[in-house]
Amino acid sequence: MQQRKYLLGILGALSVLLGTATWMVAQPAKAEFTLKLMGINRAVDNFKAYEQWGRVVEQRTNGRVKFEVTSLPELGFGGAEIVRVLKTGVVDIAEVYGGFVAGELPLIEIVELPGVFPDAETAKKAHQAWKPHFAKLLEEKANAILLARAVYPEQVFFSKKPLRNLQDFKGLKTRVHSVALSHLVAGLGGQPLTIPFAEVYTALERGTLDAAITGTKPGADVKLHEVSKYLAGPIGLRPHVGIAINRDVWRKLPSDLQAIMQEEALKVIEEPSADLVERLNRDGIATNEKHGMESIPFTPEITAAIREVARTKIVPDWVRRAGGKEAAQLFNQIIAPLVGFQVAQQQ
Repeated sequence: MQQRKYLLGILGALSVLLGTATWMVAQPAKAEFTLKLMGINRAVDNFKAYEQWGRVVEQRTNGRVKFEVTSLPELGFGGAEIVRVLKTGVVDIAEVYGGFVAGELPLIEIVELPGVFPDAETAKKAHQAWKPHFAKLLEEKANAILLARAVYPEQVFFSKKPLRNLQDFKGLKTRVHSVALSHLVAGLGGQPLTIPFAEVYTALERGTLDAAITGTKPGADVKLHEVSKYLAGPIGLRPHVGIAINRDVWRKLPSDLQAIMQEEALKVIEEPSADLVERLNRDGIATNEKHGMESIPFTPEITAAIREVARTKIVPDWVRRAGGKEAAQLFNQIIAPLVGFQVAQQQ
């Protein structure tokens, strides 16, 4: 009897120990670092890449790093606040688009000047040449470290009216998302209006807007084909964004975690972006046409007018806003050899 009690006691103790061990194994590792990542909008495809990046980083770090993913609309922002919320640590990581933050960092808009690049390959070369300057600018002015870049699809006019000749742009109330685009629309005779992406659908529906400039696929993602009839363009602009992390947060991360985050940001976000954007561009056009939109390629006359507005108005104005001599030197060093014209340095 005593032996039986002894054996039962041993078995009970083992059961408790094994149960405790199983519980310990089953519990997820507690994150050492939980980072808030803010993208522009959940509806667009790039946002999916940021979510995937977060999952891969969490997996590779065995749960030591986790992301809380959010967006501009969810936080009540329109876009102009991106640098400030990143710099001050309101968010740890942010998607930084030059068009949104050009008022605060006008130099960043150098690859966001519509009508400057004649084709996608030229824009790609400019983006690559700009990267080290982009990283330096973010570190000095936004207290941030650039981890990766991404590109959005070609920008077009989602219009309620057909845009077949230059006269059609006169008085056109058009949503823009950068200072440079405002100058383009004004240069064509239209009326530029700055409206957050999340509010474009309603503005077109209510008649506040006649047209909106956005990417082919993002426009399809938010169903602008329901409130506009014509897809006119392209205008020669593929927005370029950076995924950047607050520098103070970055310095707190151990070097092994930094290496994983940087490596995976390049693999998941930056490296696939150039090919992905071509597919998204085609998909965006096809989706909009499938839902009844008419695609209207710009005539040579409209294309020439856009390029002339870029050369005579958009670029010189950007130089003045971005600091004069330094901006002109950067444009002439990075962009001019690719596009065939320079800007005067005294401007």
